[in-house]
Amino acid sequence: MEENSLGGSKYLLLIVDEASGCMKGFCLRAKSESEDCIKTIKTYIMKVQTQFGKKVKFVRHDGAREFATNSLKDFYEDEGIEQQTTVPYAHQTNGTAERAIRTIVTIGRSMLHHAKLDKRFWAEAAMTAIYVKNRLPSPKIEHKTPFEIVYKSKPSVKHMRVFGCRTYILTPKEKRLKWDPKARAGIFLGYEEVSKAYRLYDIEAGQVVISRDVNFDESAFGLSPRISDGVQADGEAQESPK
Repeated sequence: MEENSLGGSKYLLLIVDEASGCMKGFCLRAKSESEDCIKTIKTYIMKVQTQFGKKVKFVRHDGAREFATNSLKDFYEDEGIEQQTTVPYAHQTNGTAERAIRTIVTIGRSMLHHAKLDKRFWAEAAMTAIYVKNRLPSPKIEHKTPFEIVYKSKPSVKHMRVFGCRTYILTPKEKRLKWDPKARAGIFLGYEEVSKAYRLYDIEAGQVVISRDVNFDESAFGLSPRISDGVQADGEAQESPK
């Protein structure tokens, strides 16, 4: 990518399941000259095989240096996975991955522009684009969603919000003094699937936080701070991601 993300990542590794179209994204600090990419691929394949009780039959990728390591080749051989390498510069031979990358970049870029956020938020936009795309019906799978094909149930969308909108992150009573504001202004950056919470950018602290206790203002965008008088923070938090 053109600029490092908030977390210092420079590259996006996108893995696509050929059968369902379901995507999984990983943001990496280095593309090569490190074990990050290799370790990520190995760990994800083992996780998929364990969770779903099915073997990965083949992996298709280009002939880039980070995919041509002996360590990765040995792993594929040990797991009985066929490694399919596409012809250099012939992107059409790995059309599924190429189309997926273009789709995620296009969606992510549009989300950034709409939210009035700069390029350092590219990783958050990309991961949210993947999350949304996995929950959209596709004509290639009988208008079902990739999520439904993989998990055998329809995804809930009640918790979904507009990327980049203004949020008010509720501060627990135990962590605030009597005259402190009830909430901090933030920006909605996506979903934390493991903890079923939201990823938010705390404007004052200048960092990403994870919280379930948050209210949204989907009419406001941008990083310009806006003082909360506490009214927006009163009431119950929104439903958490599923």
